[in-house]
Amino acid sequence: MIILDKINLEIPENIGVDFLTKLMGGRLNPQIEKLLAEKKPECIKNLEPKTIYSNFEIEKTEGDRVYFTSGNIFAGPNISKILKGSKTATIFMNTLGSKIDEIIKNVNNAGDFLATIVMDAVTTELLSLLGSYTAAIIKKEGIKEKGWGSTCNYSPGQYKWTIEEQKEIFSMIDGSKIGVKLNESCLMVPFKSSSGVYGFGPIDKIDKTRVACDICPRKDCIGRR
Repeated sequence: MIILDKINLEIPENIGVDFLTKLMGGRLNPQIEKLLAEKKPECIKNLEPKTIYSNFEIEKTEGDRVYFTSGNIFAGPNISKILKGSKTATIFMNTLGSKIDEIIKNVNNAGDFLATIVMDAVTTELLSLLGSYTAAIIKKEGIKEKGWGSTCNYSPGQYKWTIEEQKEIFSMIDGSKIGVKLNESCLMVPFKSSSGVYGFGPIDKIDKTRVACDICPRKDCIGRR
């Protein structure tokens, strides 16, 4: 099990713009631009990015289930599709830390709902940035053999992989080591956290799905890539 807790993200100047532009229907008004300029530094200042991940051997994929040699089982038609053909899988969790939750909660409790939306957009993109940072490391380590490749990542809560599967994720890696836990609704706390899996195996055997969005029918999703 590997923990990354000294992460320096290269944050682009326009962080938050893309998400907010989609949210606002393609254009930012002056008020949103002003709030973005004010709140972005506060979000960045309170970042505490951390990652934990571990590699597991896949025993077999059968029907809608993925069986690991550890005894763990993933269930769902899409996760079994993604991992079919993979020999190993890396399970990960990312988090921006608890301070982000606190500052957004305080702004929301103060009734500044527009600022809350802006901060949520900025931190959503920051979490995605952390995911890309983690992905580069995981893929480099996961492609162990010549002729191997990586699948896209897939996460509980995405299309046809239920959020309850977070319990299995947390039984495989200890999220508490980076300050992440599950609440009663199987949501991660801090809320600006993510989890998922990458599969690894012979490039001619592994699934070729580009990104998880490609097997989701929700064409109008704001997070679609």
